[in-house]
Amino acid sequence: MAQQPFGGFPPQQQYAFPNQPPARSKDSGLATVALIFSLFGLIGLVSVIPGIVLGHVAFAKARRGEAGGKGMALAAFIVGYLMIVLCAIAIPVLLNVAAKHGAFR
Repeated sequence: MAQQPFGGFPPQQQYAFPNQPPARSKDSGLATVALIFSLFGLIGLVSVIPGIVLGHVAFAKARRGEAGGKGMALAAFIVGYLMIVLCAIAIPVLLNVAAKHGAFR
């Protein structure tokens, strides 16, 4: 019976999974940036347009499996469209209220 060298167990073989795809993160940085731009639409419409565009790009990448963050990308362009609709409603209402109170004399 052969003795083991001092200090432990014999080396074990390492197993690998060659066909396993590389791990990807759950969220995409592009989707995060898109959501931030869309949320900054509360300040002004300028940032809503890039938020919507980046949201659509991030959503397409997530559907193809190239990136994560599908839900965040979906939220980004939905929030962006909602900001546009809210501004389209709020601006005429505010102009009407201002005109009734004599702000344009």
